[in-house]
Amino acid sequence: MTRFASMVESPSSSPPQIFVNGKKVNSDQIFESSFSEDKIFVFESLRSYKGRVFRLNEHLDRLFESAKTVGLQLPKTRAQIKKEIAACLAYCDKQNAFIRLTLDGKDSFIIILDRKRPAWIYEKGVNLKTAVTRRNFINAAPPEPKTSAFFNNVLGVMEQHGSDAYESIFLDSNGYVTEATVWNLFMAKEGKIFTPQAGILNGVTRQFVIKCAEQESFPVFESNLTRHDFWNADEAFLTNTSGEIVPIRSLDGRIVGREIPGVVTERLMLRFRKELERELGVHED
Repeated sequence: MTRFASMVESPSSSPPQIFVNGKKVNSDQIFESSFSEDKIFVFESLRSYKGRVFRLNEHLDRLFESAKTVGLQLPKTRAQIKKEIAACLAYCDKQNAFIRLTLDGKDSFIIILDRKRPAWIYEKGVNLKTAVTRRNFINAAPPEPKTSAFFNNVLGVMEQHGSDAYESIFLDSNGYVTEATVWNLFMAKEGKIFTPQAGILNGVTRQFVIKCAEQESFPVFESNLTRHDFWNADEAFLTNTSGEIVPIRSLDGRIVGREIPGVVTERLMLRFRKELERELGVHED
């Protein structure tokens, strides 16, 4: 027993032997790059309007907060990241663009593509369904960071396959509505706006929409909400960077409200445009 215990507990002074496809490789290099326990990256989804990035400082705030939460030391400063984004956008000739900014502990990666949401979703609204998958417990996987640990959301997206749902929403372990797979959620009732308060990514566009609501004199309440609340709302909508504000038509087969978009949603969509043009100094055709 003593001999066995010593074999298990004694630390090894030699490096691990690593083989790839039956061939021995540099163990130190492979272990550092592929087997590190903190191998993770953080990312942000950005949108530019005629070459001007929407709320770039707020996105970078969240990027660095995400990195701090997961223990990742970013290799670039804010100024360096801004310079790289500007250089990449120069190739777009000041056109609208969707930008995916990703960083790990060594490099930064920027992908620019044309991501346009179909016009019908703003006119007819979208159908949502509740995912069987529950949102991760916040004390197990905090929802605030945007990282490569995205499996919970992937499961939600997979559940949409084969249905007419445009998006899936998550409930938490107590049955409260949290968010959709890549959107934040809002509902309106009797001139008041409500949005989930916990277990969510605090979206940059979400915060912008809350400020738009304040400009329109709509009170906004962050609270625990159930599907019953959404089913009986006067109207509801989604928000994110690439889609801005999208009306919700139904949730789990129940029509939400009577008009698409509703009065509150439509006013916020118009206010969003005004504030966007004022903040960025661009006019959208």
